[in-house]
Amino acid sequence: MKHMKTVKYALAGVALCSSSMLFGQGVVDALKYSQQDIRGTARYMGMAGAFGALGGDITTLSQNPAGIGVYRNSDVAATIDFSNQVSTVNTAGEKYTDNKFKFACNNFGLVWTVRFNQEALRNVNFGFAYNKQKSFDRSYKTSYSGITGASSLSGYIAQMSNGYTTNDLAYNDNSSYDPYNSNPWLNVLGYQSYLINSKGNDTWNSIVGTGSTATGDLFVREKGSIDEYNFNIGGNIYDVFYWGLGITVTDFSYDLQSGYGENFTNGYMPNDDGTVGTANTNGWYLMQNLLHTNGSGVKFNVGAIMRVTNSFRLGLAFHTPNYYKMTDTYAASVAYNFDRSGTSYNDRAETPSGSYSYEFRSPWRVIASAAYVFGKGGILSFDYEYTANDDMTFDDPYSIDMFYKTNQEIPQIVSPMHTFKVGGEFRISPQFSARLGYAYQTSPVKSTYRSGHEIPTAGTVTSFTLDRATNYFTVGLGYRFSNIYADIAYVHRYRSSELFPFSPIPDPDAVLNPNEMDTPSLLISPQISTLTDHNNSFVLTMGVKF
Repeated sequence: MKHMKTVKYALAGVALCSSSMLFGQGVVDALKYSQQDIRGTARYMGMAGAFGALGGDITTLSQNPAGIGVYRNSDVAATIDFSNQVSTVNTAGEKYTDNKFKFACNNFGLVWTVRFNQEALRNVNFGFAYNKQKSFDRSYKTSYSGITGASSLSGYIAQMSNGYTTNDLAYNDNSSYDPYNSNPWLNVLGYQSYLINSKGNDTWNSIVGTGSTATGDLFVREKGSIDEYNFNIGGNIYDVFYWGLGITVTDFSYDLQSGYGENFTNGYMPNDDGTVGTANTNGWYLMQNLLHTNGSGVKFNVGAIMRVTNSFRLGLAFHTPNYYKMTDTYAASVAYNFDRSGTSYNDRAETPSGSYSYEFRSPWRVIASAAYVFGKGGILSFDYEYTANDDMTFDDPYSIDMFYKTNQEIPQIVSPMHTFKVGGEFRISPQFSARLGYAYQTSPVKSTYRSGHEIPTAGTVTSFTLDRATNYFTVGLGYRFSNIYADIAYVHRYRSSELFPFSPIPDPDAVLNPNEMDTPSLLISPQISTLTDHNNSFVLTMGVKF
């Protein structure tokens, strides 16, 4: 029982340990790099971001740059956000919940108006805005019971190691050969920590095998953000047509600390002569990961707003892909404590620390909008956004076809994302307004890949999530006094995801019925959990027009 508790205690201290390797990137990394939330000023968020045909708000600089042309006066504004992130994992009916609170300035900007007062060109505006497009800040954990060889991380590593020999994964005392220089780090680390043992002929057993029983624990802590800095110019022609051009510089920062461990009985360690052992080993192991990704990118935006009538407006915007230069730093380790027939094996296997730089092209986006203004009584606005997630690519300019396989897998697994926004504003008095909004984002992952199909990952970080649809429910209030304004909003974001400790591996020898293509036979079948994220944000914007 002492060993059964050790992993849980060790997981609590995972943040203090070094870990993780990402040598090359996979599909799940592309999804992570391309995520965006609905964030901005309180007015924008109070209407669920349905502002593409309206403009006149700092956040529109990062959505439809033509919104800057609507301004008739200069404007400076800042937004603070107090948020509560609640992440709940449900595994076989057992629930585990984590809470995170955060206070930050997520948006600020300035618009400067130059008036020409000509019949055609009324004004030209220049603007700068900072907007936090995404926060990665969350933590979650779960436990697993009834683990067998087919649902053990060690079984996954054994299957991934087939095709490699002991000479590939072992250090050679008679030479300077380092297996980490030539082979996947996950395979080498699994061998160095006894999680896998050779059956000969480049095939492998796992320490949790036939007749073994095990329990497991997973802990993940994520931090970081995607921050945008927008520089825009736009204008007003005849008070009918508004145009805008923008350049966006993006900073990307992501940190991952994770731990996955198993406690087992009747496990398999190799004999001293290297032959396959019998089920005579009890103990635990804990794989820990630490990953930091940082990068910067640039993209260009163009947009237009047309006032069709005094009340009806249409908007259209196009965002080029974001061209990132990224760098990963990483390391990984496995701590283990095994007892084989009275002989103790208690140690830690560690990877080297590494760094790798590469390029990433994010999806391009198109935003179409329509709005109706009810005189001075209110606004009803709609936005539709198409995000070409299946068009993402990785590149290494110093390597030929380094990401060929990953770039082929992205359109097979990833689907375009559709975002629908609707927002309304009702003017209670000349100074006081109330707002309401709803937004819906479709899943970026094809449904057939949510279970039973392999999702390729890279390096030693094996756990990942696949997001389902995202819902936003928003409400807000605004007050205008002379040239000063204040807005508040409450935003509830709800998203459900599948959580995998590692990827399924289909049986390549299984004969499938055409009607069963979505549920293939599996060699490795992890226990899939449901992860739900509830984010509650309270947003305040203060601004001055001059």
